[in-house]
Amino acid sequence: MADQNTVLILQGGGALGAYQAGVYEQLHEAEVPVEWVIGTSIGAINSALIAGNEPQNRIRQLHAFWDSLAPDAVHRENFWPAMTPWMNIAGNFSTLSALTQGVTGFFKPRFGAAWDINARVPLDQTGFYDTSPLRTTLEKYVDFDYLNDSPIRISVCAVDIDDGQGVIFDSKKQTIFPEHIMASGALPPGFPPVKIGDRAYWDGGVYSNSPLEVFLEEERNADALCFMIDLWDPTETRPASIADAMTRYKNIQYASRSKEHLLTHQKLQDLQRAIRELSHHLPAAERNKAELKPLMAMGCDHTVNVVHLIMKALPDDHYFKDVDFSMGTMQTRWAAGIHDCKRALRHKTWLKPLPPHAGLVIHELVQE
Repeated sequence: MADQNTVLILQGGGALGAYQAGVYEQLHEAEVPVEWVIGTSIGAINSALIAGNEPQNRIRQLHAFWDSLAPDAVHRENFWPAMTPWMNIAGNFSTLSALTQGVTGFFKPRFGAAWDINARVPLDQTGFYDTSPLRTTLEKYVDFDYLNDSPIRISVCAVDIDDGQGVIFDSKKQTIFPEHIMASGALPPGFPPVKIGDRAYWDGGVYSNSPLEVFLEEERNADALCFMIDLWDPTETRPASIADAMTRYKNIQYASRSKEHLLTHQKLQDLQRAIRELSHHLPAAERNKAELKPLMAMGCDHTVNVVHLIMKALPDDHYFKDVDFSMGTMQTRWAAGIHDCKRALRHKTWLKPLPPHAGLVIHELVQE
């Protein structure tokens, strides 16, 4: 696997993205080189922070960005005591603060937006929140000149609101600006679409919250090691309350059938590898036949190892956990990312010998 490419795939999930930052910090500390980061929504923001900073600055800028999102604890406790009954819905004061006051440097409420949702408004106001502060924050923590000339390729996913099709913004094919990252995180109905040129885009999670296909559908000329970091666990316990049911539904919805997609692509990749193996056993005269060459070209010599990490839910998780930017919760998720990545790197199952027909191998981290 000396010539393999290392790819990082980051799912969307708002505040849950602190887990992805922890995973990357451990990869960085272990000196695992990452050639390509692919992200949706908060995964796109983390991707920009990784690709848009020089190696010696990446972890510091990741921490600085996430620290900047934590609400002021003193202000929160002084301002919200009367709202305690609403905690059954919001989960904690930090979440309620984010829902009602926004998150500094990320989004702010459009006061009055909910009074008449049928009122005609400009396109950039078709959301309950205003995400314009995010542009300033991205420019503060991401060096976009460096990002567009970075040794790390970045791809971020969005969806075109006019035709409903997924769109990939890729630094290998175009110049990436803050608007591309913002578009990938413009999740409706909370956030309005982001205009780029004469097109407008929503969060890539509207189309697919796990950008695995971006990686697997591209032609490759080398083996690949892919770290796929998911933030929504679809395998948690049955709900015991309506609140639990709402949370469980959201987890399943945003998990985006990652496991199913992986297994489908595994079958396809294995078939491509089998085609190539079988073609090697054909006599030279058969391999040179014009009608067989297109069939043999469908084969592939390369192997993709996917290390699939899924963040486990916290005991006190709730429906709005993806807007819980409280410092303690973010630090817990960050630490969980470091911990899980350490375990994955310790096992290194992707270095074990593989059967000749293996095109894609899935490595699941056994839950503790």
